[in-house]
Amino acid sequence: MLVASWIVFSSCFLTCVTAYPYLIFATSKEIRIANVSKPTKISTIVRGLVAAGAVDFLYDEGLLCWTDNGLEMIQCVSYDGKVPGAKIDVLTTGLSSPDGLACDWFTKKIYWTDAETNRIEVVSISGEHRKVLFWEDIDQPRAIALDPMRGLMFWTDWGEIPKIERAGMNGDNSTRKVLVIEDIMWPNGLTLDFNNSKVYWLDAKLLFLASVDYEGNNRHKFASQDLKCPFAVSFFHNKLYFTDWETWGIHSYNLEEGGKPKEIAHNKDIMPLDIRVWDKSRQPKGYSPCQTNNGGCSHLCLLSPRPPGFTCACPTGVKLLDNRTCANGPQELLILVQRTDISKISLDSPDYTNFILPLKNVRHAIAIDFDPVENFIYWTDDDAKAIRRAHLNGTGQEDLIVTEVGHPDGIAVDWVARNMYWTDTGMDRIEVARLNGESRIVLITEDLGEPRAIAVAPEKGWMFWSDWDSEAPKIERASLDGSDRTMLISKDLGWPNGITLDLAYDKIYWCDAKKDRLEVANMDGSDRREIISDNLPHPFGLSLLGDYLYWTDWQRRSIERVNKITGNERKLIADQLPNVMGLKVIRLGEVKGTNPCAKDNGGCDQLCLNRPGNDYICACKMGYELATDNRTCVIPEAFLLFVRKENIGRISIENNNNVVNIPVTGIKDASALDFDINDNRIYWTDVKAKTITRSFMNGSNVEKIVEFGLDSPEGMAVDWVAHNLYWSDTGSKRIEVARLDGRSRKVLLWEGLGEPRSLALNPRDGYMYWCDWVTFGVIERAALDGSKRTVLISEVGDVKGLTIDYVQRRIYWTQLNPSSIESTDLEGQNRIQVIGKDIEHPKGITQYQDYIYWTDLKTLHIERANKTNGQNRSVVQERLGDVTDMSIFHTSRQWGWNQCEINNGGCSHLCLAVPAFTPSVGQATTLHCACPTHYVLNADKTCSAPQSFLLYSQKNTLSRLIPNTTDCPSLVLPIQNLKSVRAVEFDPKTQFLYWVDGRTQSVKRAFDNGTHASVFVSASSERHPYDLAVDPYRRLLYWSCAMADVINVTRLDNASKVGFVIKGKGEKPRSIALHPEKGFLFWTDVGAEPSVRRSRVDGEKKTIIASDVKNPMALAVDRLDDLVFWASSRGIERATLDGRERRMVLAEVVVKEHLAVWGDYLYWVDGDQQQVERADKLTGKHQEAVVRASHLTELVAVLPFDEKLYVERTCEGCSHICLQLQGAVGSDGPACGCPAGLGLQDDERTCIPPPACGQDHFTCATGSISLKDCLPASWRCDGHKDCADGSDEEDCPACPPDQFKCQSGRCIEKAWVCDGTPQCPDGFDESHCCKSRDEFLCIDTGICISNTMKCDGIKNCNDGSDEAHALCILGSSKGDPALAEKSHKSALAVGVIIAVAALITIGLFLYYCRKRLMGSNNIALDDELDDSAGDALSPKPLRGVPKPICTVTTLQKNGHRLVKGPTKPGIDGVHMSMLNGSTTTTNSYDRNHITGASSSTTEGGGPVVAPMLMSSSSLLCYPRETLNPPPSPATTADSTRRLHHSYNEDYCCSSSGASRYRPYRHYRAINQPPPPTPCSTDVCDESDSNYPLRGGRYYAPPASEYDSDPFPPPPTPRSHYHSEGGIPTSCPPSPSSTAGRSSTYFNPLPPPPSPVPSPGSRCDC
Repeated sequence: MLVASWIVFSSCFLTCVTAYPYLIFATSKEIRIANVSKPTKISTIVRGLVAAGAVDFLYDEGLLCWTDNGLEMIQCVSYDGKVPGAKIDVLTTGLSSPDGLACDWFTKKIYWTDAETNRIEVVSISGEHRKVLFWEDIDQPRAIALDPMRGLMFWTDWGEIPKIERAGMNGDNSTRKVLVIEDIMWPNGLTLDFNNSKVYWLDAKLLFLASVDYEGNNRHKFASQDLKCPFAVSFFHNKLYFTDWETWGIHSYNLEEGGKPKEIAHNKDIMPLDIRVWDKSRQPKGYSPCQTNNGGCSHLCLLSPRPPGFTCACPTGVKLLDNRTCANGPQELLILVQRTDISKISLDSPDYTNFILPLKNVRHAIAIDFDPVENFIYWTDDDAKAIRRAHLNGTGQEDLIVTEVGHPDGIAVDWVARNMYWTDTGMDRIEVARLNGESRIVLITEDLGEPRAIAVAPEKGWMFWSDWDSEAPKIERASLDGSDRTMLISKDLGWPNGITLDLAYDKIYWCDAKKDRLEVANMDGSDRREIISDNLPHPFGLSLLGDYLYWTDWQRRSIERVNKITGNERKLIADQLPNVMGLKVIRLGEVKGTNPCAKDNGGCDQLCLNRPGNDYICACKMGYELATDNRTCVIPEAFLLFVRKENIGRISIENNNNVVNIPVTGIKDASALDFDINDNRIYWTDVKAKTITRSFMNGSNVEKIVEFGLDSPEGMAVDWVAHNLYWSDTGSKRIEVARLDGRSRKVLLWEGLGEPRSLALNPRDGYMYWCDWVTFGVIERAALDGSKRTVLISEVGDVKGLTIDYVQRRIYWTQLNPSSIESTDLEGQNRIQVIGKDIEHPKGITQYQDYIYWTDLKTLHIERANKTNGQNRSVVQERLGDVTDMSIFHTSRQWGWNQCEINNGGCSHLCLAVPAFTPSVGQATTLHCACPTHYVLNADKTCSAPQSFLLYSQKNTLSRLIPNTTDCPSLVLPIQNLKSVRAVEFDPKTQFLYWVDGRTQSVKRAFDNGTHASVFVSASSERHPYDLAVDPYRRLLYWSCAMADVINVTRLDNASKVGFVIKGKGEKPRSIALHPEKGFLFWTDVGAEPSVRRSRVDGEKKTIIASDVKNPMALAVDRLDDLVFWASSRGIERATLDGRERRMVLAEVVVKEHLAVWGDYLYWVDGDQQQVERADKLTGKHQEAVVRASHLTELVAVLPFDEKLYVERTCEGCSHICLQLQGAVGSDGPACGCPAGLGLQDDERTCIPPPACGQDHFTCATGSISLKDCLPASWRCDGHKDCADGSDEEDCPACPPDQFKCQSGRCIEKAWVCDGTPQCPDGFDESHCCKSRDEFLCIDTGICISNTMKCDGIKNCNDGSDEAHALCILGSSKGDPALAEKSHKSALAVGVIIAVAALITIGLFLYYCRKRLMGSNNIALDDELDDSAGDALSPKPLRGVPKPICTVTTLQKNGHRLVKGPTKPGIDGVHMSMLNGSTTTTNSYDRNHITGASSSTTEGGGPVVAPMLMSSSSLLCYPRETLNPPPSPATTADSTRRLHHSYNEDYCCSSSGASRYRPYRHYRAINQPPPPTPCSTDVCDESDSNYPLRGGRYYAPPASEYDSDPFPPPPTPRSHYHSEGGIPTSCPPSPSSTAGRSSTYFNPLPPPPSPVPSPGSRCDC
């Protein structure tokens, strides 16, 4: 009895205890636990989560696990019900949106759903073994639950076809079964009743709880009317516990009692997400076949509903060999590049899951290859400008090549010789290096346009590459050393992208992204045929494995394969892969092929490069040469440098004379060459590019050091002692010098030169030598500063080359007519002929030791001979054409010393050695400090910039001009990127140059040395800068605008806008000039009355200096003698500053817009002769040409800056414009001025807008702010100047065609003209009338016609005034004023009647519309006006009358919505306007504050009807409700309750604004291809010639890459694809949000409906 009682008591006790379980639930930031018996006490277990979603546990193991969508991880923590342990990372990669989570407590595994990848996966609790179970026919998997006792798992799917499914936990597809597919919309939470084999779920759209048994039968609904927004659910003891996003609470529902759900716990701060009952009864113990020895499985033992209750499985990508044991990893792999990720996909399993390798800083990877020997992957990264490698598992990552990389593209591994090859489409070359990045050399640089993919055949000794050059796309082949180059395919190609080789059958395959096809040919280019061309919009990467070709497609964003022979068996491997680039398919452990380089690197010291027939060669990296054994690499003591047309090379003169090209690109027509042994650089001139360039000896760090003011630089030499560079220019007839970096440029000789060419220096003696093709040819000498010039040898003929023997102190030269090589000593004495026979066209010459070396342009040889007698003559190199110059690189060629070597001789800029007058022992030179051209040398050996000079511009250059100087008069300034220069100015205080860029219509500036270039006044469609003027004292830039006809003012120091100072009716200011000392602004006016005008610098006190100026073109102010000059079609005139003493200086002088006064001379541009001329500024005498230059566009004088007049010291505190300077005009007036539209405050310092006088008044422009005049608006433009400044009569509007303009500017009806009653204030409308009352006066012409011809439908007056609308409607007559007035009144009466009738009609129409809208349901328009956003997904039908979905409303003329009555209380609807991403909740959208005009007025100014859906300008209809809206959470984790409850309950599952970066995606059909990226090549390919290029290539600038351009992407990926954020067709996962990922979650609205419209209609309205 006692025992029975104890049993009963114990049972009751346990029932009581377990009736109140613990509930574990997740929020986005925390995992919490609540006791049902104490619902107000909620504790936090785990904190600091990013975006938690699902949660579950392993009770016996004491583990609590959850998904974090923000981190894209699955994590666990040990938890015994009291204190949690540290976080454990179970999975950290390969997750996108893990929405559902379930723990298998039998086998200690975690199952989860991923709504982004649409997969169901499993992983061991350690995270070691992971497998994809289901990946097909899954659209949006959400919740998941397990029953390990029966080996079953269940999940919900709310995709295109919402459903609940069941399958075996081992992923056996034969066990898969759909349980629920009807009456289901948003199946969210899922839970199981193990004892009764029931499945419970909740539907967040249809708002019910329901259950079925494990077979899908016996379905029941619960609480179908009492749910708000249920999300997750858990079963315990016949009760369901679920979270709700509307109430932010946890509710329970008693299945036995029924009734309404009860809220048992409430969150005040954050929304609850997933929930689980924490109780051991929810994980009952039982027998597991996997519990003993893991079921005998080597990796995964998975439970099964079928005998024997389990199956063995392998991690994803690994084959199961014998039902128990897994292979040792995947055997066949596909390695894929996705721009910022590199992943691998196993081809051994059918799920083709891609695993991203844990690599760092992958920025823009393109191509990839694999080394089967060491299992390294190699890839190119275009953004990082690097070539990298890592192990196949992602470890051991390292950078191999990071210097001298432009845009690395294709890469290929020679696994036999242990080399790697790559293409660089930025440098236009193909290179090779060892696999560790060492021993790098350039193989091919010529005739490469856009080299892309590359592949190698090590056994055959060949390499192949594609080149998608827009003009000549091609596929080529060469030996692995770059020799024997052969064109394979050059016809019918578009964008040849990836290539791959079939080494077994000697085939080459390639894909063409423009022709949209895969093709194949033999390795010699023969037997070309097409493999496939269907549905191939943009193939990019290509690889071959076995019988199949694999490729990536940019637009399909997919990987596919096809049979390499037939083109059949096409299969989609993976799709919806963003940013796909190159790929490589491999079979692990398979290494095939060999060649002589395989053994001990072929005996080579550095590189072993195989060639066809195993005829391999050894090669050395740049700077090394092969020794005589052709194996060892040595550093040579001397070698020969040469330059030829488009490349520079070196030839060994010690070891076998082998030729190596120095990898320098961009050379167009090189002429002269020299080197600097101090820093191992080479220098060369380019006569076609008109530049002087340098680089290091290995071709790196190429930089243009002189690129302005060169015409034909044919001679050049390096002063290795003073570190200066000399050059001769046959075009400009100059010899110049600069520092080795191009700074401190100075013209040394510019007079008496014909065609100076070859140049040689002797720094030890301080001399330079050159040849000049003038007067039968001469060789001259001068000191290195240009002094002591003398002719050494005359009548030497056509001298081609010149060099110096510093040891024997002789010069050697090559000449034609006759062809020979001759020599003299350095004084021009002892002339001998060294070579006179068997020499045809000698050109470049150099000397080394006992030999001279020369080139022959006809024989194409480089030869050498004894320098004394011409004996021992031999050929150094054959068949090397177009060599124009050469030099021996050796210390003996650059030796000697002078004073400039130490500290630049103490000179700040240039140190130039000159011969000493009385050389002391051991010192043959002295030094001369020099300055750049036009700079002045100070006593302390420093240089000062010129203070006063002229500037003139050509189309794309700016030059400084100083006439009458001992220096060269003109010099081009080094300003970059000058385009269509129109106007120029100079700020002498800061040394900034300002100019108008005619191409961009902007004002730019830069220092006169070319640095700090920037846009000063940005371009605008409303701006057309015409002329500039700088006020250096007030720090202002004045500029005229030809489009707006104004003169604007901008501050020089910060580019801020001051305003405009000149703008008047009929005024058209063009050329402008300033007299800053006097405070005057001058300008030419090309309006109706062309003139020269003047004002103060603030635009006030305007006056006309000169009227009757015919076609004014140029303007200049003489600030020294206070004169103003202007040019017109009559000539050049002058006057005093107030317009007196007007004189003609030069009559009939051709001047075109450019005039300047400097010193005693007047300068102008002769438009016909294209030269700058000058004459005496007072008399016009002594006219002469100063400089000749083509395309002259501007001329301006710069005067010294006077610090005494600097405005900061004389006129402080002005907010805008300072008026008073020392001696300036108006010093007795106000100190400060204002631009137009502003006025001075009482402090007479600060400019502010004038007070508004009201809509019925006009505000005068000037006067004190406090005393601003306000006039009646009717006084505006009435012909009387009522404002003191007359501003009320300025800018009066022109009269319309049907009105007459009085002399005062007032407009009246044309019908009132000559009607007998004066309407104009001055009676002008009645002053020129016809004499007879039977005649009509034509308004504009003044001709009288018969009254019978008036209003007869024919325009008898030229101006059509006899048919004026007002005249004919009113029936007015000039001969009968009374009749006209009567007719006018009658017309007014008729108009009133018509208006009243119209108002009545409109009222009846509105009443009718109101009744129709209300129908039989009494729907009041005062409500939400049927805003369909009330439930965007489910518009409520009305009883009998369909509710209109496309809501419209009436807008007033000003764009505001008419008030429709108060909003119905208690309804906070989400309006359709919010769907555009607006954060406001108003329905109206008023843009007047932006545009200043109504967007809703009709042409006639009346109101229009505008929709209130997406915008106010287009009527849109909301499509039908989708079949599959998502059960995404209603709000983000950090959203507030206030925001949530601001929405109507109809969209409880909408969300707040936090979202991922990809907008909502419409539900896609299963296996439907993704949208193209970035446009369909079928449409765009034809315009491939139009896509934006950078530097002649496809690189688009940072700001605009391919995803923003309307052009097809080029075949090499410079484009940052449309990220997932840019695709408008993505659907949101549930339940989590991941910042920076690709799905919208927690959107403030319900998801939009399906994109499929109703049959037969576009929308439901």
